[in-house]
Amino acid sequence: MAIFEKALEADIMSTHMLIRADVSKPILYQAYSIATEFEKRYSAYKKDSFLNKINAMAGLEPVICSDEDIELFKRAISVSKETNGAFDITIGALSHGAYHFGFRDQKIASKENIEKQICLVDYNNIFLENNTLFLKEKGMRLDLGGIGKGYVAKKIAIFLKDNGAKEGLINVGGEIVSFGKSYTIALQDPFSSDNFLYFKTSKEPISISTSGDYERFIGSKEHNHILNTKSGISSNLYSSMSIIKNGFDIDMLDAYATAMSNNSIEDIKRSANILDFSAILIDKESDCSMIRIQKLDYKNIYLQPIHNKSTY
Repeated sequence: MAIFEKALEADIMSTHMLIRADVSKPILYQAYSIATEFEKRYSAYKKDSFLNKINAMAGLEPVICSDEDIELFKRAISVSKETNGAFDITIGALSHGAYHFGFRDQKIASKENIEKQICLVDYNNIFLENNTLFLKEKGMRLDLGGIGKGYVAKKIAIFLKDNGAKEGLINVGGEIVSFGKSYTIALQDPFSSDNFLYFKTSKEPISISTSGDYERFIGSKEHNHILNTKSGISSNLYSSMSIIKNGFDIDMLDAYATAMSNNSIEDIKRSANILDFSAILIDKESDCSMIRIQKLDYKNIYLQPIHNKSTY
């Protein structure tokens, strides 16, 4: 972790985090602690985390939760319903149970193992009652990887504003929130180490969530970490998916980016109108599509000329 005047950088939650804001160093450090506390409690990679306690009790008995736990899980279940399960908080049975993504023994899952684990992926089998959470089937696993970084970015942004920040930029592994100042945000080209697009924000709050097949994979991008909850195999429709919306709802956009990675352009357009978001995506042929960009508060977008563009 490195802390500077009005900025902090750290490796946390298996990714890199940047916080810029016009606040004191103690406030920046408190903002950083939001991420460390989240990782400690909800990481699937820490054996003694609260999340793993819930997973260990699947099919056995309910686990008592704090008010914040319930708020987070309700948020995740809500977006699971909104996307008809294209994002599903119980994907852990596949992502960790079958593929072991992020663990030392990660591997391409066999067809038999996928068939065994996929039947455990169903957010309808989560029961919240009287501040308890119960996973109905033994072997079910929660995985917050598709919403956690966005949730933390949102909490940090709100914390900074509540503590006097007039301007800020928060980036938690590609989950970005900015407010109070015009920032230029670059989106990485999934086919190279360069950037394919530069997005210049206005001073109004805006959230940008990006997922891509280049971020985490086993062997090749064909076996990336963005799994289709219906087939159990990796999504291979797009190489980069950025979901954008005015305001601070980066947690929801984090989940939407995962869900939309498994949808056709037409389905994404329909979802964007219903759920009120915009999208910038790169397909496997390196073509760029922009959906509902006119709904955003921004100053300018520059797309590298190597990409063909379609606007909807």
